Amino acid sequence: MDKSMMKKLVKTVGITVGIPLLLSALMVFPVLNFHGTRIPLFAAARIVTYDRFTGRVLGDRVLETEYGEIQLRHLSRVLGANKKLVDIGFIEFEAGRASHNLVVHGIEIPPNVSITFNRFDRISIIVMHGSRYNDTQEITVSGKRLYVSRFFLNYSEDLPDIGITIDGTPEYITLTDDAILDLSELWGAGLSIFKNDERWILGTNFGYVLLKLPGEEFTRYRSITFRPDWGEFIEGELWEE
Repeated sequence: MDKSMMKKLVKTVGITVGIPLLLSALMVFPVLNFHGTRIPLFAAARIVTYDRFTGRVLGDRVLETEYGEIQLRHLSRVLGANKKLVDIGFIEFEAGRASHNLVVHGIEIPPNVSITFNRFDRISIIVMHGSRYNDTQEITVSGKRLYVSRFFLNYSEDLPDIGITIDGTPEYITLTDDAILDLSELWGAGLSIFKNDERWILGTNFGYVLLKLPGEEFTRYRSITFRPDWGEFIEGELWEE
């Protein structure tokens, strides 16, 4: 084989091998965009799953949200899709690779959580974690302690601004009109907060809410509506077996 043929062969092999290697390198180093903040990743999994993948953040990044800041440290692990940040898992916060100072509607969010974002880079779900084996934490909502597992943040006029999944409370809750709430017989209740309508709704598909109005006995309710910040009772849907 003469030299010219050898050069052509080497060039052909180089192109054949080099282009896939270059494309692979570009694929495993994607860049996510969060409100203009670039988040470069090393994501080997992207070779197998192109659309939705996990990766390690390269360098430190601070993400600005309407509820506070989220800090991602070097090599923190995130989930991405279509150049967007999708999720930051609980383990990253527990291990100290991620941290935040989020406050939602005056509610301080515990340090160890999972955070999911919608396609507009807004927080949509916060999942509570007391440990790897417990997804409930005690938090304070307008001065009342609750065991909470999830926050749902909505951005539609047809939905509550905030939905909170409550698994109970260590104490009775007294509304401003002296009505008393007992949440000991429920699991997975939903507290819906409507900011503009100035009403809260507490409802459940499992168990029931016990409510004692002044001068009456405790009554079982499927859901109750009351003024914000544990204000006076408005109305309720009675629970039926």
